[in-house]
Amino acid sequence: MKLVFIVINKTELLEEVLEYMVEVGISGGTVLDSVGMGKILVYDIPIFAAFKELMIGSKASNKTVMTTVEDEKLDEFIEGLDKILHFDEPGSGVVIALDIYKSKGLNKRG
Repeated sequence: MKLVFIVINKTELLEEVLEYMVEVGISGGTVLDSVGMGKILVYDIPIFAAFKELMIGSKASNKTVMTTVEDEKLDEFIEGLDKILHFDEPGSGVVIALDIYKSKGLNKRG
């Protein structure tokens, strides 16, 4: 089983991502409001304020989805996400999958 983090910079695509997850049998996850490090540096730390013009057009926040995916479904799941989020486009988002060493409280899916 993998723990998957999906950072969605185009937050208007969150609903489509969640619908896709339900379609492929992933019925659980956690959605977090999140902010990229660059945004914090530019707006909250004065020494980096000169880089503010580099942030023009970027959103103030993004969404991060955490969920679990069975090993054998991971590649197909990420390919489906890529069709929605287009990870090769700059600023679109990121997906990361990590092995789960141990867990408690996870819903066991058939």
